[in-house]
Amino acid sequence: MTTLAPVVVTGVLPGPALWKVSKGKHVMWVLGLTSPLPRDMQWKSADVENRIAASQAVLKLPSLAIGVRTNFYRSSMMPSPQELGKNPDQKTLQDVLPPELYRHWLVLKARYLGDSLRVERMRPILAGRELYEAALKHYGLVDEYELENIVYKAAAHDGVTAFNTSYQLLLKDPRETIRALNDKSMDDQRCLGQVLDALDQDLAQATSRANAWATGDIGTLRSILSQVQQDSCLSTLDISPFAAALGINDMESRVRKNWIDIAEHALDRNQQTFAVLPMHELLAPDGYLSALQSDGYNVQMPDN
Repeated sequence: MTTLAPVVVTGVLPGPALWKVSKGKHVMWVLGLTSPLPRDMQWKSADVENRIAASQAVLKLPSLAIGVRTNFYRSSMMPSPQELGKNPDQKTLQDVLPPELYRHWLVLKARYLGDSLRVERMRPILAGRELYEAALKHYGLVDEYELENIVYKAAAHDGVTAFNTSYQLLLKDPRETIRALNDKSMDDQRCLGQVLDALDQDLAQATSRANAWATGDIGTLRSILSQVQQDSCLSTLDISPFAAALGINDMESRVRKNWIDIAEHALDRNQQTFAVLPMHELLAPDGYLSALQSDGYNVQMPDN
């Protein structure tokens, strides 16, 4: 029996409504983003742009920023991203993957990436990212970066400062860090296996998620995001594999606390703030906004 790939919605679409966080007369509007999204949709973003124009600050997505202390000696020891993305000792994917997983990789690589040799020297997690993005394009999907950039461009157009909310991790010894990354797998094989399994199913869950975001269907998004996402390791590029390779167990909580501290400062200082967060953090019972609620802020979901 032939399985047809799910249809991706197109046209002018509203996206989800906004969450509202408030205390007294101070308000923060929050847009939830998810990935992927329909490539050929036109986001009806007027409401978001109006909220941004009336704000005094825009908070960017929470993230982890990794660097070294700024002096020439340490900076010169830090390898380039291209070097970090390669397997240790010039090994190929065939060298580092179990035979069954590598055979699975070759089948899907041929379908979406052709005979690319460059990707064969990448770490499995990054090779999986390349494959995932090629598959998104094949099925009429894209990552959420374009819509995120619309938010930041709107802020720049209206003279509203967009604040970086990254948690800054400064490496004391770059050489030791690289050695740790080379010695540990960063859970690469599990991540690659997850994305291969998702592609075997024609990205059905990812497409349903994309359509639900585009049409503003919060109920469907909640249902999908409450399930285990087979493609989550590559679609969100979770920071935990990298943190685990460095032996840092609480990195996600550090990133979370950093964003919450910045958000509370913005809420207390500004009459209106605009923020973007991963959609799963808005829908999870213990997500970022639950922490704000615990600290005395009123949180209103768009369907309330």
